Amino acid sequence: MPEAKPGTLERYQLPADVQERLDELRDLSEKAEAGDKDARRQLKQAVRESAPEVIARASDVSRRAQHMLIETAAGGSELAQYALSGRLDVMREEIAGDNPTPLEVLLTEQVVSGWLWLTLLDALNSAQFWKRAPSEVRVSPSYVRYMVKLQESAHRRFLSSVQALARVRKLQSGTPAVQHNTQVNILAR
Repeated sequence: MPEAKPGTLERYQLPADVQERLDELRDLSEKAEAGDKDARRQLKQAVRESAPEVIARASDVSRRAQHMLIETAAGGSELAQYALSGRLDVMREEIAGDNPTPLEVLLTEQVVSGWLWLTLLDALNSAQFWKRAPSEVRVSPSYVRYMVKLQESAHRRFLSSVQALARVRKLQSGTPAVQHNTQVNILAR
């Protein structure tokens, strides 16, 4: 992957006020999860009063899933976790580009998630099927078929996300689609 442009990750950082509000909400959430009913009520009210950026980040299920996959892929290595997380941030910036529309942001997240899932399936399948010692138990053919179907499905979803993002960008660019019609008339004499 090409190196990130200078300032890319700085632009991606959350504004200080958004980060501060998220920290406040996390603190209230921890108290509510511990059984504090007053904190639960305060949390509900605080979420309602929060800016859309705060709500969007707090409810970002895609990122939570990505971090679960990152933890699994890293296998306990802190370096691998931080590196994978940073790589996804760089990919988001590169794919979304400057001033992305809300739809481009959503599709960018799908592309990044799809890439992560597909890459992990590739790695798991390679490790499982090709790095076995002869004495290890082999998996059943039905399991191999299942894993291949899962990987093919992930690949189709990834490509579909990439195509959808490209389509949206083409439509938003205002460039009309080019269509060539050719008509040939043959006159009989």
